[in-house]
Amino acid sequence: MINFDQFDFPSIFGVVKSTDGLKRQQTRPLRAEVQEIAIAKYSGGQLQYVGDTENGRDFLGIHDGIYYESKGMDGLFLKTKPYTREVTLMNFKGRNKGLPEKTFDYMLLWDTKNYTAGICSWDACMKNTKLKDDSVSFKVYFDDITFIAKNVVPKEKGDFGTKLYNLIRESV
Repeated sequence: MINFDQFDFPSIFGVVKSTDGLKRQQTRPLRAEVQEIAIAKYSGGQLQYVGDTENGRDFLGIHDGIYYESKGMDGLFLKTKPYTREVTLMNFKGRNKGLPEKTFDYMLLWDTKNYTAGICSWDACMKNTKLKDDSVSFKVYFDDITFIAKNVVPKEKGDFGTKLYNLIRESV
């Protein structure tokens, strides 16, 4: 398994903070991709980003060959309950296909408000799933999560939204 002591969590959460301006509906997928690319970059050479080519997984462990998925949300780790907020695992756009086949071994969980991260297994995600018409969601109890970083102070990375807007203006 990967060694989280080699992760640069201040830089990861710096990128998370820098993408706060991308929370609009049309930029949310871009926000997630930018954050996932940053996680791979600051993983100490342990993760390869595959989310742009693989379905249902975001990273491949370079040394362990293990697949990891990543989910982030403001306030993911609830303060008054012993579990996470409900997280969408798969969105079927109105054509629910039931529980998904296993595509990853571990889930990286990111609280993008409190700058806290954890990891849990596929099985922990599947314990508390909810099937809806258009999606599958889950929540994970804290007993099934190994917390790998808590209340990190983000490194200043600027405003990604402004940088992106300026790039678009210059390019069109």
